[in-house]
Amino acid sequence: MSAPEFDIIFRGDIVFGHQLAEVKAKLQQLFKADTAKIDALFTGRPVPLKRNLDEATANKYRDALIKAGAMVEVCSSDTSPANAAPKPAPVPRRTAEAIVPAAAPVVSGWTLAPLGSDLLPAKERPVAPVPVSVDISGLSLRAAEGNLVDVSEVHEEIHAQVIAPDLGLAAVGADLISADEKLELPLVEIELEDWDIAEAGSDLLSEDERPIVLPAIVEVGDYGLAPAGSDLGQLKPTVKPVTPDISGLRLADSGK
Repeated sequence: MSAPEFDIIFRGDIVFGHQLAEVKAKLQQLFKADTAKIDALFTGRPVPLKRNLDEATANKYRDALIKAGAMVEVCSSDTSPANAAPKPAPVPRRTAEAIVPAAAPVVSGWTLAPLGSDLLPAKERPVAPVPVSVDISGLSLRAAEGNLVDVSEVHEEIHAQVIAPDLGLAAVGADLISADEKLELPLVEIELEDWDIAEAGSDLLSEDERPIVLPAIVEVGDYGLAPAGSDLGQLKPTVKPVTPDISGLRLADSGK
């Protein structure tokens, strides 16, 4: 079974963001063709740029042409639009009165409009907006310098009065309180004639200075000590006895 073959088809479309003249110049460099042959590619009809290529080579040509700005597609050679037979032009019918010229063939597909042309016909274009009339008779211009608000429109600002005392820095070590601001504290006279140092460990309080502490009365008449191992009535956990299976065990003869 032979490998499939592919064609590179170009319909005259360019990649978004590229200029038509720039794309034509790049195609002219790639194909080493003159301007007339390059212009013939932009008719809107499917034109095969390369035919009967393997898939890898066709993808390389497609990437190079798209990079140059030409929107191409890779089609199978069996179903390529270039293999379709062109529609025959209608034969003009001659009459005795006049000769009717042949109608131009209908070109199917999309084409590019010239740069700057209007894509909508005149009947589909939106109606021009009606200009709005604005009454500016009550408006006037002030001078370039000055306030735009009249004096009567200016709100008077109330300034808060702040009393800032005349403060200064005192010298290092100076007294921050004046003599008339100082308070005279009376001196406490303490007689130390009867004072002495007690011996280490002695009680510093006399008998009449000690607080009276009443002992707590605890009744222990109903309490006693139980013998070791006695049951004190506590809750005992339920332990299920384990019965091992010894059916597979046997005693060996000690004489053997």
